[in-house]
Amino acid sequence: MSNDLSEVIENAEPGAGEVDLSSPGARLRAERERQGFDEEELADKLHITRHYLRAIEEDAYDKLPGVVFARGYIRNYCLLLEMPTEPLMTMFEGLVEIARKEKEAESVPRRKLTRADRNQRWLGLSLLVFVSLFGILWFVNG
Repeated sequence: MSNDLSEVIENAEPGAGEVDLSSPGARLRAERERQGFDEEELADKLHITRHYLRAIEEDAYDKLPGVVFARGYIRNYCLLLEMPTEPLMTMFEGLVEIARKEKEAESVPRRKLTRADRNQRWLGLSLLVFVSLFGILWFVNG
Protein backbone atom coordinates (compact mmCIF):
# COMPACT_ATOMS: atom_id res chain seq x y z
CA MET A 1 0.00 0.00 0.00
CA SER A 2 1.38 3.30 -0.95
CA ASN A 3 0.19 5.16 2.16
CA ASP A 4 0.37 2.12 4.38
CA LEU A 5 -1.77 1.64 7.43
CA SER A 6 1.15 2.20 9.76
CA GLU A 7 1.46 5.79 8.50
CA VAL A 8 -2.27 6.30 9.05
CA ILE A 9 -1.90 5.13 12.64
CA GLU A 10 1.19 7.26 13.27
CA ASN A 11 -0.65 10.35 12.08
CA ALA A 12 -3.57 9.55 14.38
CA GLU A 13 -1.52 9.11 17.56
CA PRO A 14 -2.20 11.82 20.15
CA GLY A 15 1.27 12.06 21.72
CA ALA A 16 4.70 10.51 21.70
CA GLY A 17 4.93 9.30 25.30
CA GLU A 18 1.33 8.22 25.81
CA VAL A 19 0.02 4.68 25.58
CA ASP A 20 -2.34 4.77 22.63
CA LEU A 21 -5.09 2.18 22.53
CA SER A 22 -6.80 3.59 19.44
CA SER A 23 -5.44 0.92 17.12
CA PRO A 24 -5.82 -2.86 17.00
CA GLY A 25 -2.08 -3.43 17.32
CA ALA A 26 -1.70 -1.20 20.37
CA ARG A 27 -4.60 -2.93 22.12
CA LEU A 28 -3.24 -6.37 21.33
CA ARG A 29 0.25 -5.43 22.56
CA ALA A 30 -1.15 -3.95 25.79
CA GLU A 31 -3.22 -7.08 26.46
CA ARG A 32 -0.26 -9.38 25.65
CA GLU A 33 1.93 -7.48 28.09
CA ARG A 34 -0.84 -7.42 30.70
CA GLN A 35 -1.14 -11.21 30.48
CA GLY A 36 2.66 -11.60 30.72
CA PHE A 37 3.38 -13.16 27.32
CA ASP A 38 6.61 -12.33 25.58
CA GLU A 39 6.75 -11.89 21.79
CA GLU A 40 8.44 -15.19 21.03
CA GLU A 41 6.05 -17.25 23.16
CA LEU A 42 2.97 -15.69 21.60
CA ALA A 43 4.37 -15.93 18.06
CA ASP A 44 4.92 -19.66 18.62
CA LYS A 45 1.36 -20.11 19.89
CA LEU A 46 -0.01 -18.23 16.87
CA HIS A 47 2.29 -20.14 14.47
CA ILE A 48 3.66 -16.91 12.99
CA THR A 49 7.08 -15.27 13.04
CA ARG A 50 8.05 -12.61 15.56
CA HIS A 51 8.44 -10.27 12.59
CA TYR A 52 4.72 -10.72 11.78
CA LEU A 53 3.76 -10.35 15.45
CA ARG A 54 5.65 -7.04 15.64
CA ALA A 55 4.06 -5.87 12.39
CA ILE A 56 0.60 -6.55 13.84
CA GLU A 57 1.40 -4.77 17.10
CA GLU A 58 2.87 -1.78 15.21
CA ASP A 59 -0.08 -1.72 12.79
CA ALA A 60 2.41 -2.12 9.95
CA TYR A 61 0.08 -4.32 7.92
CA ASP A 62 2.05 -3.71 4.73
CA LYS A 63 4.72 -6.03 6.21
CA LEU A 64 2.23 -8.91 6.27
CA PRO A 65 1.48 -11.10 3.25
CA GLY A 66 -1.87 -9.41 2.64
CA VAL A 67 -5.04 -8.02 4.16
CA VAL A 68 -6.70 -11.44 4.28
CA PHE A 69 -3.80 -12.83 6.31
CA ALA A 70 -3.80 -9.77 8.58
CA ARG A 71 -7.49 -10.32 9.32
CA GLY A 72 -6.83 -13.93 10.29
CA TYR A 73 -3.79 -13.09 12.38
CA ILE A 74 -5.66 -10.39 14.31
CA ARG A 75 -8.69 -12.64 14.86
CA ASN A 76 -6.49 -15.50 16.11
CA TYR A 77 -4.48 -13.12 18.30
CA CYS A 78 -7.73 -11.92 19.91
CA LEU A 79 -8.97 -15.47 20.45
CA LEU A 80 -5.66 -16.55 22.00
CA LEU A 81 -5.76 -13.63 24.44
CA GLU A 82 -9.48 -14.29 25.05
CA MET A 83 -10.43 -10.80 23.88
CA PRO A 84 -13.64 -9.95 22.01
CA THR A 85 -12.82 -9.96 18.29
CA GLU A 86 -15.49 -7.65 16.90
CA PRO A 87 -14.24 -4.28 18.25
CA LEU A 88 -10.71 -4.88 16.97
CA MET A 89 -11.88 -6.29 13.65
CA THR A 90 -14.11 -3.24 13.15
CA MET A 91 -11.15 -0.94 13.88
CA PHE A 92 -8.96 -2.93 11.49
CA GLU A 93 -11.55 -2.80 8.70
CA GLY A 94 -11.81 0.97 9.21
CA LEU A 95 -8.04 1.32 8.81
CA VAL A 96 -8.09 -0.84 5.69
CA GLU A 97 -10.85 1.32 4.20
CA ILE A 98 -8.95 4.55 5.00
CA ALA A 99 -5.79 3.17 3.38
CA ARG A 100 -7.76 2.03 0.32
CA LYS A 101 -9.36 5.47 -0.12
CA GLU A 102 -6.01 7.23 0.26
CA LYS A 103 -4.45 4.92 -2.31
CA GLU A 104 -7.31 5.59 -4.74
CA ALA A 105 -6.97 9.35 -4.22
CA GLU A 106 -3.24 9.24 -4.95
CA SER A 107 -3.38 6.99 -7.97
CA VAL A 108 -3.74 8.57 -11.36
CA PRO A 109 -6.38 6.81 -13.39
CA ARG A 110 -4.90 5.14 -16.44
CA ARG A 111 -6.45 6.03 -19.73
CA LYS A 112 -7.81 3.00 -21.50
CA LEU A 113 -6.53 2.39 -25.00
CA THR A 114 -9.23 3.08 -27.53
CA ARG A 115 -9.63 1.24 -30.78
CA ALA A 116 -8.11 4.21 -32.61
CA ASP A 117 -5.01 4.02 -30.35
CA ARG A 118 -4.52 0.34 -31.11
CA ASN A 119 -5.05 0.92 -34.85
CA GLN A 120 -2.52 3.76 -34.79
CA ARG A 121 0.15 1.40 -33.47
CA TRP A 122 -0.50 -1.08 -36.28
CA LEU A 123 -0.56 1.70 -38.87
CA GLY A 124 2.85 2.94 -37.74
CA LEU A 125 4.31 -0.55 -37.76
CA SER A 126 2.86 -1.28 -41.21
CA LEU A 127 4.26 1.97 -42.59
CA LEU A 128 7.71 1.16 -41.22
CA VAL A 129 7.65 -2.32 -42.77
CA PHE A 130 6.47 -0.93 -46.13
CA VAL A 131 9.18 1.76 -46.25
CA SER A 132 11.84 -0.79 -45.26
CA LEU A 133 10.78 -3.25 -47.97
CA PHE A 134 10.62 -0.48 -50.57
CA GLY A 135 14.13 0.66 -49.61
CA ILE A 136 15.52 -2.87 -49.80
CA LEU A 137 13.93 -3.45 -53.22
CA TRP A 138 15.23 -0.11 -54.52
CA PHE A 139 18.75 -0.85 -53.25
CA VAL A 140 18.80 -4.38 -54.71
CA ASN A 141 17.42 -3.37 -58.12
CA GLY A 142 19.32 -0.12 -58.41
